[in-house]
Amino acid sequence: MFQVLFWIFTCGLVHSAPTQRQYYGQITSPNYPNPYPNNNISVWNIAVPEGFHVKLNFWQFDLEPSEACNYDYVKVSADKKDLGRYCGQVGSKVGNHPSQREFLSRGNRMKLLFNSDFSNEENGVTIFYRGFLAFYQAVDMDECAPDADQTNHAEQPLCDHHCHNYIGGYFCSCQPGYQLQSDQRTCKAQCMNELFTEAEGYISSPEYPSPYPADLRCNYSIHLEKGLSITLKFLDPFEIDDHQQVKCPYDTLQIYAKGNRIGKYCGRQNPGIIDTQSHNVDLLFLTDDSGDSRGWKIHYTSERVRCPVPVVRDKFSILKPQQAEYRLHDYILVSCKTGYKLMEDDKELRSFTSVCQHDGTWHRKLPRCEIVSCGKPKKLENGKYTYKNLPNENTYQSVVKYQCNEPYYSMVTKSDNATYSCSAQRLWKDSKDLEAIPDCLPVCGKPDMPVTGIGRIIGGHEAKHGTFPWQVYLRTFGGGLGGGALIADRWILTAAHVIHPKGNAKQDLQRIMDNTEIYLGHTEVEELIKLGNYAVENIFVHQDYTMDEYNYNNDIALIKLSGSVTMNRDAMPICLPDSSHNTLYSDRQLGYVSGFGVTENKIAKNLRYVSLPIASDRECRNYLAGKNTTNHPYMFSENMFCAGFPETGKIRQDSCQGDSGGVFTTEELNTNHWIAMGIVSWGIGCGKGYGFYTKLINYRDWMSEVMKN
Repeated sequence: MFQVLFWIFTCGLVHSAPTQRQYYGQITSPNYPNPYPNNNISVWNIAVPEGFHVKLNFWQFDLEPSEACNYDYVKVSADKKDLGRYCGQVGSKVGNHPSQREFLSRGNRMKLLFNSDFSNEENGVTIFYRGFLAFYQAVDMDECAPDADQTNHAEQPLCDHHCHNYIGGYFCSCQPGYQLQSDQRTCKAQCMNELFTEAEGYISSPEYPSPYPADLRCNYSIHLEKGLSITLKFLDPFEIDDHQQVKCPYDTLQIYAKGNRIGKYCGRQNPGIIDTQSHNVDLLFLTDDSGDSRGWKIHYTSERVRCPVPVVRDKFSILKPQQAEYRLHDYILVSCKTGYKLMEDDKELRSFTSVCQHDGTWHRKLPRCEIVSCGKPKKLENGKYTYKNLPNENTYQSVVKYQCNEPYYSMVTKSDNATYSCSAQRLWKDSKDLEAIPDCLPVCGKPDMPVTGIGRIIGGHEAKHGTFPWQVYLRTFGGGLGGGALIADRWILTAAHVIHPKGNAKQDLQRIMDNTEIYLGHTEVEELIKLGNYAVENIFVHQDYTMDEYNYNNDIALIKLSGSVTMNRDAMPICLPDSSHNTLYSDRQLGYVSGFGVTENKIAKNLRYVSLPIASDRECRNYLAGKNTTNHPYMFSENMFCAGFPETGKIRQDSCQGDSGGVFTTEELNTNHWIAMGIVSWGIGCGKGYGFYTKLINYRDWMSEVMKN
């Protein structure tokens, strides 16, 4: 803040009053702009804060002129000096008019004194003078100017090293390596506890290569991470005060590593290069109060410790990167060749990295590579696999080949062959890189002992093992007997009336399932029973089958087993017809019917069969026309065909009770497959005319839909 104080002396009295502090202001003579009074002494003491000058200008100045300004005058003083005594008017011949002069103090104070005598007369005439109008302002002081020390009458420089001016003041700073002291102007070398953590650098005595200051106690510490070794290289010139008779009595440089002093140096002999073999080094530099030696400078470097070159444990390991040497923080990666896995002790690793440590060792020992294993190949239901190389060898690139249990199963595969290799991904894959193993599907209609002869009517012939391996012996709810045919490993084909017999109340299907027994796999009933029955999972009766005793249309049903049937000589599915088999329904086409039904008025104990020719639809209708003498004629539809011989024939051969649900089969000569053409459905008596069969080719879509869903 600024302060202006003035005193007014009038008639021997002194008047003073402080003015408001401000950065600028004006000063006027008493009564300005009116004439100033006589016998007046006024004083203004202008003070501004430290760091500022006072600048003063007179804008109006009209005082009585006189020689040497002995009458009325204004005196300006600052810094214990008078800056001038002024009076007169602009252009007056006598006096000392200030005109445009600027008054500037060196310090922050200025004094203005106004003095008027007892009168202002000339030749008896009173003349009036208006006085003066002056303005002052604060101006920044540059304490750092070259002559500032003299201006401030300082016996010593304001700052030891560097002076920085700012508005209202200044501050001092020091050269690098020095610290500003508490007086805020002197500088002292700062070399206590200096820490260096970079891997490379330079350290020198203060002011190097100029003479170092006196009274130093400098401590320099190089602290690097473990695993680095510090090397010190002294540069020229090297000069530390010494004595000819006494070693280093004045100034010394001492070096410490691993807690021990490894050197004490002075004089002019350069110590050269020092390998400290440590990651921590301390330097202590002591000087006395005199001397003019130039000091020293060190270039320090560091080197990472070495780790031994790693050697892989087996020929299947891959080590990267390959280097001539490995040092601290270098790392290695180990992987395995295709088909091998990383193992650390008994633990498998996804990856492996080892790092060179500060003590020169690797932080992990190298792993080994073991060949991968795919485990045992998947089991092939109704088939097997064999090893092409070593038996039970399931490791990488081992090969197995799948085979089905021929001749009862045939293979279905998506690849060109059934050969699978153990892949690097530990999966058995075929030539198309597929994991799915083949399927072994039952071979249909290829019995081991196909029938060749023609049996007698009713009794027919006893079937040999492997002649009709699709034959099913079926016991139903209420003790009923029937037949059926195996058409897939879990599906039995039979007649709907075996499930829901005509002339009886229709039973609950779940109750029927719970009480239905399925036997297959032998030609003797007693042996069939010993083999055990197959549990039923579900039964599907054609939705359009009715309980009308004279209507056997849609007489077809499918039974789904809970488990699969294993195919062999005595268990094989019969093939189902497709659209290419229409010609097999032609007139006189010979077929075979097998079953455990009535033969010569007895229930058969063994599987028997007969051969029957297919009759034309016209013959079937004519035959029924002669039988329809009641009010309920039998229905013959496009879903049926008849086979056998009319009752006028000499040969009496037919299917009978207990054979219902069995199939009428014939051999397709082009493929030698046996095809199920029909289901034993109904007839009028046994061996007394044609038997009627459900025409299977008409139900192919229905069977496919049921079995698919």
